[in-house]
Amino acid sequence: MTFSTILFLHGGGLSARMWQPQIERLPEFRCLAPDLPGHGQLADVALSIPDTVRRLADLLRQETPGGRAHVVGLSYGGVVAQALMVHHPELVDHVILSGTSVRLSGLLFGILKLQAVLNRPLLKLLSPSQIAWLTAVQFGIPPEFRQAMGEDMRLVSADSFLALSLAYGEIETPPRFDRPVLVCVGEKETLPAKMFARRLVRQMDGSRGVSIPCLGHVWNLQSPELFSQVVRAWVTDASLPGEIQDLKV
Repeated sequence: MTFSTILFLHGGGLSARMWQPQIERLPEFRCLAPDLPGHGQLADVALSIPDTVRRLADLLRQETPGGRAHVVGLSYGGVVAQALMVHHPELVDHVILSGTSVRLSGLLFGILKLQAVLNRPLLKLLSPSQIAWLTAVQFGIPPEFRQAMGEDMRLVSADSFLALSLAYGEIETPPRFDRPVLVCVGEKETLPAKMFARRLVRQMDGSRGVSIPCLGHVWNLQSPELFSQVVRAWVTDASLPGEIQDLKV
């Protein structure tokens, strides 16, 4: 029996283990969830979008039937997913981009770079449990995932943290993609996040934007079952769960 493949791309500062709840709930799919360069088991590898995309393309060619997979990217993972769509569209089937961004420039990009420079020394001084607590407060992470997230963030080097911020000034968004693309944003995400989601839908002709009621940025951990239902429905061309609302763009 051949299983459809889903490639999960994690958020910045985290690792592939953020997708464990989805892997457990989607047994009918072959789930690939690699650590991205600069993170997790690849924390010592320099963070570079071109290198990351090359690695993912090689993975898909080697590990998937026909070399094509559905792609789910959250936050920074959505940035990487967009680059994969641009440079290797033949490897990508259905796409879900959640809580991600279009290319930043001007004031917003400057603020992001400054934040990266100022925050990294502080993070080095904190214990994994303290980092986990701060992250949990910011993103509403359930208690059972907090320690793992703190440990993941401690692995990210100062150089990777800065490169991660710079990546948002180099985002490549395909103007159109010939496979279904779903852009998600949590109802409780920030106003900029909602603005970026709407801009992404407008920039990518043919994509669909949705809002996730009562949830925030890392909603795959806040509501693992709902997130998994959305993934299953989208990649099988089924109707999305009834509570999902179309995004007004």
